[in-house]
Amino acid sequence: MKDRQQIHVVPVADINYIEADGDYVKIHTRDKAYLKEKTMKFFEENLPQQFIRIHRSCMVNVNDVAKIELYEKESYRVHLKNGEILKASSNGYKTLKRAVSL
Repeated sequence: MKDRQQIHVVPVADINYIEADGDYVKIHTRDKAYLKEKTMKFFEENLPQQFIRIHRSCMVNVNDVAKIELYEKESYRVHLKNGEILKASSNGYKTLKRAVSL
C-alpha cells in the first residue's frame, strides 16, 4: 500500500477485512487501515479463497471470524476475533457458512 511517499507491504494473512469506501477500498489489518484505489471486484478476484464477500461492500478473512449471528430478518452480524462486528447480507451469510462449514 502506498501511504504518501511510503509503500507498505501488507501480508495477506494480516488482513482482517476489506470494505468499500467511495472510489477506494479500506483494508483493515490488526494494526491499521489502509486506503487503496482498487475495486472490491479486484480483491474478490485476486485474494485467496479465505476471503469471502459477505456484503456488497465488505469481504472478510474467514480465519478471523469468531461467530455469526442473526441480526434482523435476512441480515446477519459477523463477529471477528478482534471484537469488531460486520454486517452480512443473506447471500453473504450463505457463502460464509459454506466456507466455514457450519
